[in-house]
Amino acid sequence: MKQLHHIFEKIERIFVILSQTALVIMMILIAADAASRYVFGQSIIGIYEFTERYLMIAVIFLSMSYVAKLDGHIKLDVLIDRIPASVTEIFNTLFQLLGAAFIFAIGYQGMVMTYEAWSNQVVSTGLIAWPVWLSYIWVPVGAYLFTCRLMLQFSQSLLLLLGKKKRQFIVKKEDVI
Repeated sequence: MKQLHHIFEKIERIFVILSQTALVIMMILIAADAASRYVFGQSIIGIYEFTERYLMIAVIFLSMSYVAKLDGHIKLDVLIDRIPASVTEIFNTLFQLLGAAFIFAIGYQGMVMTYEAWSNQVVSTGLIAWPVWLSYIWVPVGAYLFTCRLMLQFSQSLLLLLGKKKRQFIVKKEDVI
């Protein structure tokens, strides 16, 4: 389990770096577009569409798994604070499994859409005909990565509930990218 977790951490790190790179590229392109509008009085063609349909999707989907690792997704703590810790652990374990199933379904649908867009050579409707599958591909990649993260967390939570294992894989501040 530790070796599997270690391999997954390395893969996840690669995709987080890709997400961060997409964010930096997005900032540079938007700044260049704003400067172009100010200096030349005209936008750079395709920047808005490229950042909206390609880079933003990559930033969001490629970082979802890492955010789950940091326990950074939105939660409703109103009820959690009022129920016993043992019940909270059961709910968390159940929600990790249900979340993994839901995200897997999103990934599957994204994979189907990506394949259809690729095989039919679908392009975007704009001044620049970008291939749409390059936008869609980040949905299944990020969703399957997130599914793996949720399943790792589920297995760890289940082992904790069953008393078979002590708490492991806690994120330390020095592990944060």
